[in-house]
Amino acid sequence: MEYGFLSLLPPLLAIIIAILTKQTVAALFLGVWFGATVMNGWNPASGFTYTVNEIMVPSIADPWNASLILLVVFTGGFINVLRTTGAGRAFGEFATRKVNTRQKGQNFVWGSAFLFSYTEPVLILGTVTRPITDKLKISRVKLAYIVDSMGSPVASMSPISVYAPFITGLIATQLAALSLSENPWSLFIQMIPFHLYGIFAILGVLLVVNMKIDIGPMYKAEQRAIKTGKLYGEHDKLMINENGEETNVDADIFSFLIPLGLLFTGIFGVIFWTGDIASNGLAGAFLNADIIFAITTGFFLGSLGGMLYAKLRYNQPLIDLLNGYVDGIMQVMIVPVILVMAWSIGTVATEMGLGEVIAHYAGSYLPAFLVPVIIFLLGGLIAFASGSSWGVFSIMIPIAIPMGAALDLELALVIGAAISGGVFGDHCSPISDTSIMSSTGSAADHMEHIRTQLPYAIMIALAASTGFLMTGVTQNSILGIVTTAVVLVAILQFVKKRMQKKHAAFDG
Repeated sequence: MEYGFLSLLPPLLAIIIAILTKQTVAALFLGVWFGATVMNGWNPASGFTYTVNEIMVPSIADPWNASLILLVVFTGGFINVLRTTGAGRAFGEFATRKVNTRQKGQNFVWGSAFLFSYTEPVLILGTVTRPITDKLKISRVKLAYIVDSMGSPVASMSPISVYAPFITGLIATQLAALSLSENPWSLFIQMIPFHLYGIFAILGVLLVVNMKIDIGPMYKAEQRAIKTGKLYGEHDKLMINENGEETNVDADIFSFLIPLGLLFTGIFGVIFWTGDIASNGLAGAFLNADIIFAITTGFFLGSLGGMLYAKLRYNQPLIDLLNGYVDGIMQVMIVPVILVMAWSIGTVATEMGLGEVIAHYAGSYLPAFLVPVIIFLLGGLIAFASGSSWGVFSIMIPIAIPMGAALDLELALVIGAAISGGVFGDHCSPISDTSIMSSTGSAADHMEHIRTQLPYAIMIALAASTGFLMTGVTQNSILGIVTTAVVLVAILQFVKKRMQKKHAAFDG
């Protein structure tokens, strides 16, 4: 059955309710229930049954989703081990001897993201760097912005990430259907300089940090952190419920380095094992490994190592350490609930044909030079409404490649536009699982993270749109990058001057 523009209503309803009430779970559930009701002849009772049995339960049972839920659970335990053993405090005190200013701290988080290019680094990056940013009085939403902006952009351009095989698989399917001889992996690499939003989401963080551009709600959050030391608002609902202050227990830098070392040992050990490095080689091991299981194992081993060191070195009571680990798991239990509801709203959007509806009505009768920017903007809209960049890749790449081939456009260009659109919409959507994980790793309020990140995402998207217009005309990635850079710097300079005038007038 075709639902037309009705397919837009469930995600839009969820987003509007989430923004108005800040109750993400309730908003997502109501959106899913409404969509299921529409699909069941506008019968709310049948819609409720369908919501639970046909949407939510399969979302939980999906192997990838279930492994992600377990990853979040083990992350919560690891985070609280760092807190209760004093490891986070010890690392913060040690690291801030060198990384001793807010600007250095934010640049440190930015640079650290590239260490995790084999995965989407949002959970690990936020967890590992938060002791430093807390010590330097960097607001939680600023950390979440940096983490989120370095997450899917880095992963979607990394040949050794979980994104690469998924994207190349979609490309290969279309190449085979069109009887084209291009190599999907070559197209993936050629796509990178056309991934304008991803490139400038990454570079944009550097510009924002070093030009000291804090806009609107981000400015308020940063000023509150600087002047009062409060890293989040009084009414913020943190994704990790921090009960009380970190206990003042004895700890040293090894209290942090041992769990961190075991974290990486577990990750790479499982990657090399499940990816069969002996048969597939180093790059092949990353491409074939079970990355989620690897990270989950790393968090578990790191937690064990942290607790054992605290027991053996400082004789912390074992029962207290175990209680702290379990408390950490309980503190993040809201996150799996939100993830299940986000996946469910994505399922509703897919079953109602949201992506196809938007692409059909917006993609007809387009001049060739407008195709890249339209693909980018459509991808952003679909990702915003569905909360899934991967869903956008699945919808837009099968549309973009045949369209590019028919109009004699560079295939790498239209693929880059589709990937950029998915990542852009992901950054703007309160129902995006990546943004939810960014808020979790940064221990921030999720809706505040979206609200403070949105202006930056929109500025980068505006600049990227001009770049896609340029590449649509010239099919030259260098000109697209230069155009995007010039426009983004101009926008940031304009915004900075406006903010300076506004703050000067306010202070005066």
